[in-house]
Amino acid sequence: MLLPLLPSPARLLAALGGGLLLALAALPVQAQTADDALRLSLREPAVGARALGMSGAGTAGWADLSALYTNPAGLGFYETSEFAGSMSLLSATDDASYQVGSASRFGRDGSASSVRLGSFAGVYRAPTAQGSLVLALGFTQTSTFDRTLRYRGENAQNSITQFLLPAFAEGNEWSVDNDGLPVVNPIVPFVGFAGGATEFFGGDYQAGEYPFEPAVLPGRRIVQEGTVQREGRLNELNFGGAVAIAPGVMTGATANITFGRYFFENEVVEIDAFGENEGYEVDGDLDGASDRFGLDTVTFRENFESDLTGFNLRLGLSADLTSTVRLGLTVETPTWTSIDEDFTDAFVRTTFLDGAPLAYGDDPDEDEARGTFEYNVRSPWRYGAGLAYDTGRLRVTADVEFVNWETLELDSESFDFPVANETIEDDFRAVFNWRGGVEYRFRGGLTARGGAAYRPDPRSFEITTLDGETTDRARTFFSLGLSYPFSDQLILDAGWMQERTQDQFQPYPQPDPSLVQNGIVEGTPPPVIDEDVIRNQFQVGVRYQF
Repeated sequence: MLLPLLPSPARLLAALGGGLLLALAALPVQAQTADDALRLSLREPAVGARALGMSGAGTAGWADLSALYTNPAGLGFYETSEFAGSMSLLSATDDASYQVGSASRFGRDGSASSVRLGSFAGVYRAPTAQGSLVLALGFTQTSTFDRTLRYRGENAQNSITQFLLPAFAEGNEWSVDNDGLPVVNPIVPFVGFAGGATEFFGGDYQAGEYPFEPAVLPGRRIVQEGTVQREGRLNELNFGGAVAIAPGVMTGATANITFGRYFFENEVVEIDAFGENEGYEVDGDLDGASDRFGLDTVTFRENFESDLTGFNLRLGLSADLTSTVRLGLTVETPTWTSIDEDFTDAFVRTTFLDGAPLAYGDDPDEDEARGTFEYNVRSPWRYGAGLAYDTGRLRVTADVEFVNWETLELDSESFDFPVANETIEDDFRAVFNWRGGVEYRFRGGLTARGGAAYRPDPRSFEITTLDGETTDRARTFFSLGLSYPFSDQLILDAGWMQERTQDQFQPYPQPDPSLVQNGIVEGTPPPVIDEDVIRNQFQVGVRYQF
């Protein structure tokens, strides 16, 4: 090996040399992807404790607060005024399978839970000489993001420190100043270098060779463990009403303000558990600095937090075709969502068996990788239809909804999102969402419910699991519910809905292909984490009718 590691003071001076360039060149890239735009636009099929037990099926129109969410024309069938509310408990498990290459496989479970206000609504049935006029104001939780992924496994193929290397050729991503110190420009390689996960060797540079090396050398075994945390939820504040335009025919509308929060954090820790990454062979000393030797751990972390605010309109029509059959139709405008995002592109800490650790990003003044960004997401139009059969005791209902996800769009005053929007146009598709439910009212007032819903994956491509099977990220829901009247006015509602889906996560992308030419990294893809996700939502609420 040629020259030794840059000492800490020189490393910091070199890193800060690129700080102004970083401030000018940096653009947040983590959250503004096609997948995250989709994640912020997906909704759960049901709101409210009563509708939860039927997986949200109600587009045909019924007198429930969920009409604000499914078909506002259903408000017209209220025979009394009402206050209703519920609390929501979410419990999520994520069964993970880790694999890199074809030689290793490890499993680990993650879990998350939360308790929040699920819904609240006030419904007022105005006195009329004939027909129906109903006004409503409601709050509903429409989507929850809470979910935690944990994984651990051995990797001798690659390392996140290789992803942190700057590009092979000198130029846009790195250069050497007049003092022979490196200036690393892009955010992530800059933080990797300042945090000790990569190293610069002046002798290699003078010899015309690629001068950077990762802290974890190719072919050396390490243990990788990681945590991916998602938190937050989306809500709607609904202002709606319905009116009878003919006997048994209702029309309704709601104006909906969406708001919420989404938090994402990806942390990867690499541990030299086998003592195979003892450090670099150092010959001599530079400026009297102590040599770094004996790698212990490398920690990489990225995160962002988004505040979401949006608006849409929902229109509905509901009509009794016969005394027992009801048909409903809905149309919903796109939701125009404004997103204010605080992000940290990278935090890196490298610890050694001798000497203090190197880190970048844990000091408030180290803010080159932090920033804020504003952008917008426009969701697709939604068109729905529902049919219900109701005998007075037995109610059977089914819904279908059409959504063309090819029209999902990201926009910003300062950025065009060419990659994300092109990905949406090429890889997303139109889908039909389905849900259905059954409700039976026993003598004495007890009501039992059951339901199911299916949300196809809007992405047109499948994922391949570690077992070699192909699947998509479709979401399947099953639900049960009960209602019990304490009196003619006070009713208790309880509902449970389970969501099942499969997903896949890659902790870091493939390193720059140009680095393979120098033998720094091999072409083996980074680890892939298969996820089996189960989320259970419970809601308990009360209705007071007057």
